[in-house]
Amino acid sequence: MTRSETAPERAARDIRNLIKNKGLGAGDSLPPQRSLANELGISRTSLREALATLEALGIVHIHAGKGVYITDRQIHTPMDQDRNRHAAQVYQFRLAIEPYVAGLAAQMRNAGHLETLANSINDMRAALEADDLIAAAMADTEFHEVLLLASGNPMFADAMHPAAQIIHENQMLPFANANAIAAPLSEHEQVLRYIRDHNPSGARDAMHFHVLSAATRAKIAFLRP
Repeated sequence: MTRSETAPERAARDIRNLIKNKGLGAGDSLPPQRSLANELGISRTSLREALATLEALGIVHIHAGKGVYITDRQIHTPMDQDRNRHAAQVYQFRLAIEPYVAGLAAQMRNAGHLETLANSINDMRAALEADDLIAAAMADTEFHEVLLLASGNPMFADAMHPAAQIIHENQMLPFANANAIAAPLSEHEQVLRYIRDHNPSGARDAMHFHVLSAATRAKIAFLRP
């Protein structure tokens, strides 16, 4: 199982390359969206989704009616109240499901699941070394999606599928914190160690820690029992 790159993700990578190639820095603005879509040969819809991805990663900030500006990734700016509330709800949802899924995966996984999980970790490591946050976020999402399959219960994947895009965006938020960019990698490695060892309680606790830590890195506080 390999997660395919979407058109908006490809567009996000193209925009990031454009930022690098033009030497744009914090405070600089991107071209107007119509011009940018034409320059990249993409639809306005793909462009909007790509910019939303880059904003979630902390690379740009979209000022409604003013333009799109490059952010300083060393300064992790809190999200506005509505987006923060929505992100908190997603983290609550993930915390309720993903630790249990990880525990099941530790019991039900097969050699193919272990290989794909390890590959996703290697892909994330390579992406981070190349400063490719789009690919890193894709590898992050793939890791969690493989765990759903490895749990042996398709109802979990069915429950999370309608919110897949929202969850993917949520998984990108911690990458906006440049000071802790490698933390998801080490946490995935810890989850995989417990799953490989057939240790369901360890896998469950490691995933619980991972989700809570991701929320902390994204500066998202949420009510939990």
